[in-house]
Amino acid sequence: MRSNTRYKPIYKYFQKLRENVCGTVKLLNFKKKKWANLIKKLTPLKKKFGRSKSFSFRYAFFNHNALQISRNPKPFKNLYRSQLAAKQRLNIYYGKLTNNQLKKLSRVTFIKSKLKIYDQDNSALFINSLESRLSSVLFRTHFVSNVNTARQWITYGNIYVNQKKITSCNFLLKSGDLVEVSNKLHPIIKANILKSKVWPVVPLHLEINFKILSIYFVNNVDISNLSGHFPFWLNLKNIVLLYK
Repeated sequence: MRSNTRYKPIYKYFQKLRENVCGTVKLLNFKKKKWANLIKKLTPLKKKFGRSKSFSFRYAFFNHNALQISRNPKPFKNLYRSQLAAKQRLNIYYGKLTNNQLKKLSRVTFIKSKLKIYDQDNSALFINSLESRLSSVLFRTHFVSNVNTARQWITYGNIYVNQKKITSCNFLLKSGDLVEVSNKLHPIIKANILKSKVWPVVPLHLEINFKILSIYFVNNVDISNLSGHFPFWLNLKNIVLLYK
């Protein structure tokens, strides 16, 4: 009988992909020998700058909409492995979406990219749909520490969009939408913002009112503005090719 890998501990995926996909600082405190090589790989600045283990992960700037050009070309059979790793990083970062959800999303964005009213390619529309999700917006504004917590808040009815309660994690925001959070969660949000290592940096398509803790979705997502908001190279072209 096949086991359900959807609820596999997230750190196991980090070890397999050899990358801290979510930028979790907690990983640096793991003491077991099996994590030693991964921690060493994820902290290249430690010796050079004399940083301690509490140093947070770097957010480098990537061109997520470009294909990788390798200096040493590998056999074509490794292309699927590269595409699969790119999909797994994306899947973990956005809260473990199902394969059917990603297939449906890719199919919809491919159809939209062929229409003249959408002046964007398939990969740009694909990331726009993911970043427009209500759970993704809560994570981007540092109201929550991870996407899974945002999904819990939504399903429990603690999130409001334009003063209407939203309980669907697949809800997509549009330009001009106002997101508000239940007052009972405000102390948790303030603590999360203070603990955030990249505060108060948020993508340009979002605005935060820190006085009342509300989020304003300004406009559609521009992929060029997300170059420094991922702790890894997203490799969108490979993901789109995988589902094409």
